[in-house]
Amino acid sequence: MFSNKTALVIAPHPDDEVFGCGGLIAKMIRQNCKVYVLYVTVGETRDFSNKGSSGPQERIKEIENVADFYQFEDYELALPGNEYHLKLDSLPNSKLISLIERDARCSLQNVKPDILIAPDHDDYNQDHRALYSAVITATRPAEARFKHFQPLVITYELPYSNWGHSESPERPNLYVELTDEDFARKVEALKFYSSQLKSENSPLSVNGITIQAKYRGLQTQSNYAEAFKIKRLIV
Repeated sequence: MFSNKTALVIAPHPDDEVFGCGGLIAKMIRQNCKVYVLYVTVGETRDFSNKGSSGPQERIKEIENVADFYQFEDYELALPGNEYHLKLDSLPNSKLISLIERDARCSLQNVKPDILIAPDHDDYNQDHRALYSAVITATRPAEARFKHFQPLVITYELPYSNWGHSESPERPNLYVELTDEDFARKVEALKFYSSQLKSENSPLSVNGITIQAKYRGLQTQSNYAEAFKIKRLIV
């Protein structure tokens, strides 16, 4: 399913790609996939942590380290700056759609992915919800000679997806089994995002993602797994 494919991951912010599908990324690269990542925005962030804040230069360095670690085919940070960060819901939806469709270097039209992996709508973060809406429109069917068509479109879950936007969230319907090596690489990649890691009793920690991956593993009779929602699957 994932061997020798081209995949594009949409990450609203740096760290979403590792929290959401860092194990799948490791698995795909191990299976000779070309993986591209479109990071959408980053800016000054105040958070509830010991440090209390993080800045764009720190976050950009973290992106570079993660990209080098995984060996992405290519990656791009499309809309850096405080005018965009945590404000994507205030932008015209058409701007985000065009970015994903063709305007970004790592767009659907340029990368031509077989697999698109995106954030889910069931999320309290406004940037994530805005991008999900744009992704659904950007992946609409169109005549193949004019617009690239993605046979597999899936959305990833994040550690805090249990505190979601919907009163009755959809259940995952795709589970990806991870080898010990796949999960270990997810953990190592996450450590590069030191500015975003929280204490070990937080979902946003190595302990948090380990518990989540083991829980999904229990559901699939494996040591570790990641869960996704299929939005489109052509077989």
